[in-house]
Amino acid sequence: MRRAKDLWSLLGFRFGEPQILPLQKPFIYFPLFFERCNLGQNFLYQERSIMQTKHKVLFQSLSLGKLALNNRLALAPTHVGMGGDRGTVTDQILCYYYARAKAGLGLVIVEATGVTGRYAFTPGLGLGAASDHSIPGLRDLASVIHWGNAKAVVQLMAGQGAQALTHQGKRALVGPSAVPALIQREGLPKAIRGFEKMNPEQPRPLEKSEIEDLKASFIRAAERVKKAGFDGVEIHGAHGYLLCQFTSPYFNRRHDDYGGSPERRWRLSVDLIQDIKEKIGQDFVVGYRFSAREGIPGGLELDESVKMAKAIQGAGADYLSVSHGCYAVASDTFPKGEDTFTKDAAEIRKEVSIPVMCANFQDPDRAAAAIEEGSADIIALSRPLLADPLWPEKVKEGRSEEIIHCIRCYECARAAVVEHLPVRCPVNPKLGFERFDPQCFPRPGGKIG
Repeated sequence: MRRAKDLWSLLGFRFGEPQILPLQKPFIYFPLFFERCNLGQNFLYQERSIMQTKHKVLFQSLSLGKLALNNRLALAPTHVGMGGDRGTVTDQILCYYYARAKAGLGLVIVEATGVTGRYAFTPGLGLGAASDHSIPGLRDLASVIHWGNAKAVVQLMAGQGAQALTHQGKRALVGPSAVPALIQREGLPKAIRGFEKMNPEQPRPLEKSEIEDLKASFIRAAERVKKAGFDGVEIHGAHGYLLCQFTSPYFNRRHDDYGGSPERRWRLSVDLIQDIKEKIGQDFVVGYRFSAREGIPGGLELDESVKMAKAIQGAGADYLSVSHGCYAVASDTFPKGEDTFTKDAAEIRKEVSIPVMCANFQDPDRAAAAIEEGSADIIALSRPLLADPLWPEKVKEGRSEEIIHCIRCYECARAAVVEHLPVRCPVNPKLGFERFDPQCFPRPGGKIG
């Protein structure tokens, strides 16, 4: 209402008063009318410019090691179930990622990508980098993300460990120790209450020789990602999966080189970062995502996570990505509100000198405040970009009021982790069908409308 009053005032009107138009002198009135219309347009432009100023910190440049980013916005690695049967890149994957890269992101982190098919893994049309057959598809994916003017990183996943939940024929359920996954039974979002019916089996502890083989598989996968043209990798050490289980005092009960003390529990992650940097090159970006709080009795807590973050930095990581939770506290990983990881990200950022990424934002005001206040360096967007891939573009252009917001129904999570189907979104009917939308067809220098 205030904006409407201000605009009409520019046109010479007064609210609550009868208006008499000077029709006896139309040759004077109408030029004045159009002149004042232009003033009104300038007024609206100035208001939008104010919104851009408020959010401009989101669009400041930043470097991850030697990799320069255009801005502070990243697509968080989000499993969308759009890959091929054997973890291959599909046309749908290409169109999905291009649509989001082109909308103004500085960094695109491709969803969790498997490094080996040797152990049990929840089914669900994800991506893989376990063989050279993956390179052509990954090369196309790197290309379309770069065409969208974003930098491109692949999140590599050593495995799900005990959270694969069951043995699968010849694919054994494994973990650092013979400790089954924990499942949240109450208080889950309605869409993922299917979790409550899952009954985890006891995993087999990995032999030391198998851990060495897993490390070698990880390095080979990173080499394939580099060969495909990506700018780096992110190591998935969060959310209760295999690497997270190794860092966890609850799940890791080993008494060898990979367990017993905090430093030995972190060793696998530290070794992976050091090996990638040594064998692939210091300029190849390596990030590390982890749960700052595991959320279970006897699990990883913030004080140890801060120490681990410093060790990860010392190993050569170029950035840290802070999250929370595991399957035992799925409602922490899929929270009802936003901005839930930011305080922990801020505590970690105080102790390291590399950029810190933080997720779980929808409101651009809160995202900008997190950077302005020094809580984070990069904002990772997941479900906001499922709901509205144009989120970055709308914010940059001062059109935040046009954002189609995620409603946190978690239908996407149900598809991904309960039903093992491609994700869908009730507020974005185009999600999963980008391959049929000409606006999402990849093209060098193309424009998403």
